[in-house]
Amino acid sequence: MMKRAVVFLFLSLVFLILVLLLFSRKNDEAVTSPQLLSDRNISEITEIAISNQYDNYSVYQEEGGFAIADLPMENVSAEYLLMLLDEAARVEYLEQVFHTEKQLTESSLAAFGLDQPAASALIRYTPGDSLHLLFGGMERVSRGQYFMVKGDNAVYLMDHSRVVRFLQPLKRFINLEIVPVRKFTSPLSTIKYLHLSGRAFPEPIIISEVRADNEADMRESLGFGATTHIIRSPHLHKVDQKEALDVFESLTGLLNIEVLDYNCDDAALAHYGFDDPLVIADYIYDKGDGSEPARIILKAVLYQGDYILVRDDQRIVHRVEKKAFLVTSYEKLASRWFLSPFITDVQSIEISAGGHNYRFELLGEDNRSLDVTLNGARLDINLFRKFYTLLISASNDGQLIQPDLSLKTRQASMPVLVVNFYYRDPLKEPDSMSFSPGSLRRHYVTVNGITEFTCLERYAQVLETALLAIVKGEDFRTDW
Repeated sequence: MMKRAVVFLFLSLVFLILVLLLFSRKNDEAVTSPQLLSDRNISEITEIAISNQYDNYSVYQEEGGFAIADLPMENVSAEYLLMLLDEAARVEYLEQVFHTEKQLTESSLAAFGLDQPAASALIRYTPGDSLHLLFGGMERVSRGQYFMVKGDNAVYLMDHSRVVRFLQPLKRFINLEIVPVRKFTSPLSTIKYLHLSGRAFPEPIIISEVRADNEADMRESLGFGATTHIIRSPHLHKVDQKEALDVFESLTGLLNIEVLDYNCDDAALAHYGFDDPLVIADYIYDKGDGSEPARIILKAVLYQGDYILVRDDQRIVHRVEKKAFLVTSYEKLASRWFLSPFITDVQSIEISAGGHNYRFELLGEDNRSLDVTLNGARLDINLFRKFYTLLISASNDGQLIQPDLSLKTRQASMPVLVVNFYYRDPLKEPDSMSFSPGSLRRHYVTVNGITEFTCLERYAQVLETALLAIVKGEDFRTDW
């Protein structure tokens, strides 16, 4: 019985505390709830004439909607504009902080920062009514904004969040969003085609999606195994997945830090440097919301130490953060691995190394039934799988060879290792990679006639040792 009484007393105390808290909160809300100087519908606004330290401009009704100064309406932030209209239609204040029957003195105005107002807003309503607001300084404790109605002798305090739009530069009404946010989880599903050019790229880079329903795409990418995109220009490469993710990500959901300029003519754009862009990103963007993929062109330059860009023909100059597409390069975008076809796509492999020729024939219908011969003799399939993993591990060191050096290399050097892949698809041309003596313990690697990168010479040495071992049916090392 005693236990029940204690529990009942405890619950009663909890209930009492809750009631007191709710009562206290209700009283607080009653004190801080805003009062109204104007309570209109947005449709009753005919014009808002704003003057602040940055601009003098008007927001006005036009053709059933609202326009704001000379801003291109397709680029205006609908959210910011709607907030401004709401704040002009419903003029709220937290409290009246000063009132006098007489005209406000200069010293009284100065106390609230209203001797030299930070901004003014003349709001005109139908049928001819108006309200002229003057905004002063900020109240230190609540961080609210002092304001008054011109011609009145009272000073009010407004929540600062409802004053911001009256105080900000006109260009702040331009949308922060340069490129909309994607709906796809991965940016690899979003960018269908990308053409990078400009002063940052010695040659244009063209990247395109590998479509599973396109036989030509699938055939062209056979030498690269699993890949979502391939580099088509300057030369055919599998794209580096990590770099592509970063670059594609930076081209989606792109926001500005601020708008520097807008409605720019050709001369103004040339002044910023857009007549000779550092980077031009021309791409097909599938947002993933069922809408048609859009072509987007971004032009970027370095201006006073910051990256700035324009989109399409919008003539709005945005300052942006340093994004991956602004600092990428061909050698970053090209996959490190030269050739990496799936083992099940290969019909045969010919290798020339150390003065010996080796021919592997791959048999079987699929991966489970895979069998292999070496120069006509049956080979242990597990040993071959290990060798194949070594074979397709050939990778570059990320440094491009100078074009003139590349040509001299092809003309003067005899290869120490040649690998040719032949495919089950009869329409797929063979892929070839050859390794020639270079410098600093590296080989120049020529893939399908193109020499661009080097590879550590140890790869060829380890591969040759593995070949000598596999002929004898012996194990070998794969690290190089």
